[in-house]
Amino acid sequence: MNVCALTYRPVFWHRILWLVLCLFVISQTEVRAQRRQTDQKVYLDHADQLYYDQYKRPNVQIVKGNVSFRHAGTHLRCDSAYFNERENTFEAFGHVRMNQSDTLTLTSDYAWYDGRPEREMVYARKNVVVTHRKTSVLKTDSLNYDRKFNYVFYAEGGHFHDSKKNVDMVSDWGRYNLDTREAVAYYNVTLKSPDYEIRTDTLYYDAAKERAQVMSRSTIYSNKDGYQITSSNGYYYMKGDRTEMFDRSTIENGQRSIVGDSLYYDSDTKTSRGYGDVVYIDKKNKNELRAGTFIYNELTGAGQATRRPVFIDYSQKDTLYLHADTMRVQTFYINTDSVYREIYCYNKVRAYRKDLQAMCDSLVICSRDSSLTMFIDPILWNGDRQLVGDEIRVLMNDSTVREAHASGKTMSVELMYDGKHFNQIASKFMHSFFDDKGILRRNVAEGNVMVVYFPYDDKDSTLIGLNYTETDTMRMYISERRQLEKIWMPKAEGVLYPMGQIPPGEERLPGFAWYDDLRPINKDDIFVWRGKEDHKEKAN
Repeated sequence: MNVCALTYRPVFWHRILWLVLCLFVISQTEVRAQRRQTDQKVYLDHADQLYYDQYKRPNVQIVKGNVSFRHAGTHLRCDSAYFNERENTFEAFGHVRMNQSDTLTLTSDYAWYDGRPEREMVYARKNVVVTHRKTSVLKTDSLNYDRKFNYVFYAEGGHFHDSKKNVDMVSDWGRYNLDTREAVAYYNVTLKSPDYEIRTDTLYYDAAKERAQVMSRSTIYSNKDGYQITSSNGYYYMKGDRTEMFDRSTIENGQRSIVGDSLYYDSDTKTSRGYGDVVYIDKKNKNELRAGTFIYNELTGAGQATRRPVFIDYSQKDTLYLHADTMRVQTFYINTDSVYREIYCYNKVRAYRKDLQAMCDSLVICSRDSSLTMFIDPILWNGDRQLVGDEIRVLMNDSTVREAHASGKTMSVELMYDGKHFNQIASKFMHSFFDDKGILRRNVAEGNVMVVYFPYDDKDSTLIGLNYTETDTMRMYISERRQLEKIWMPKAEGVLYPMGQIPPGEERLPGFAWYDDLRPINKDDIFVWRGKEDHKEKAN
C-alpha cells in the first residue's frame, strides 16, 4: 500500500505543476496582448532624416522622407512631420495616408494627429479622402476624426459616396459614424441615386438600413416614377422605394397630388396612404377628395376614403360638394384614351351645389357620361322643385344639370309662388330636361300618371283652381320664365275644382311630402345628416 501511494503522488504533483505553468503562460500572453491594445504611445517607425531645432521647435523631432508613425493599431505615412514625443502628437505634411486596420483609409495634404488618451483626434486638411470598408468614400477639404468615439466631421463642404448603394450626398456640414454607418448632413444637402434625389437642409442617412430621414423642408424627386414629395419630417427607404412622411406632407405625380398629416407611399405597388385631413387633387378632371383617411393605387386607379370624406367637383360653373360615410374610387381602361372613373358613395349621402341639392343612402358618380345616380330614398332639389323616387339619375352639362331621370314610385313637387300650394306629378317613370342655364324646360311622366296642378291668372297671378288629372303619359313644356306653356297627353281624365270648392285632401297626392327641411343649405350642411325619419318626427 505504501509503495503504491509513493508511486501515485509524484505523478499527481507533476500534473498539477504542468497545469499551473500553462495557466501562467496563457495569462502572460493575455497581459501582453492587453498591453499592446491599451498602449497609447505614438511611435516613429521610420524617417530618412531626423533632426532637432531647439530654438524654433523645442522638444520636437523634425523628420523627413518616407515618414511612418504607428499608434494603437493605426499607421500613418507622410513626406515630413513635426513629432512631439512628449505630448504624443505630430503634424504631418505631404501625401498623408492613414490606415486603421483594414476598415479605414484617410488621405490628405496635411494632418494634425493628437494621440493623447483624453483627445485621440485627427485633424486633416486639404484634399481629404476617407474610405470606409471599401464602399463608403467621403471627400472634403476640412475633416476632424474623433478616434475615441469613431466619428468623422466636416464643416466646409463634403461629398459622401456609398458605392454599395450607389448613393451620393453633398452638404455644407456633416458627421459620419464609422461604427453604425450613420451620417448626418446639414445645409444645402443633396442625396442622389439613379432612382431618386433628395434636397433638404437637414438629413440623416443610415447606410446599413438604407434609410434617409429629413428633418427640415425637403423635396424628394423620383427619377423612376416621376413623383415629387415635399415634407419637413419623414423617412425614405431605398430598398423598395418607400416613403413615410409626417407634418403635412405632399406627394405630386403629374396632374395628381395628395396632402396629409401622414403620408405613406410604396413605389413597387404604387400605393399612397394618407391620414389626417387628407386632400387628394385631380387637376386634369378638376376635382378633389378630402377625408380623414385615404388610400389610392396608381396602377389600378382604385381608392377609398373614410372619416368625413367629401368629394368636391369644380369642373363646372358651380362647385359640387358631396359627403358620405365612405367613398370608393374605381378607374376603368386606365392609361388609355377611354379612361373614366366611378366614385361610389354610400351611407348618409348629402350633396350641395347652388342649383342642385340631393340626399340618399347610396350614390354613384361616373365621369364617362357625367352622371350621378342615387339609390335608396333619393331626394333631388332644383330651385323650388323636388324630385323623389326609388332611383334617380342626373346627367350634367359642363356647367349645369342636363337631365334627370327617376324610376319607381316617383313624384315631382313644385312649390308655388305663394309658398302654400304645390304642383305635383306622380308616376312610375319621370324624365326632366333642362336648358344650358339649368332651367327645367320639359318634363315627361310615364305610367299611372297623376297630376295636381294649380293654374293661375297671368295678369294678377291669382290662383284659378285645382286641376286633377289621370293619364298614362304626360309631357309638360315650360318657358324660360318657369311658366307652363303646353301640356300633351294622349288620353286623360280630369276635373277642375275652383279654389273655394276643393274637396278636403284633394290638394295632396298619395305619398306627398315636402322635404325642404332636409335639404342641404350650404357646403358645410352636407355633414349634418337629416333623414326622412327626422322629417316625419318634425311633421308630427
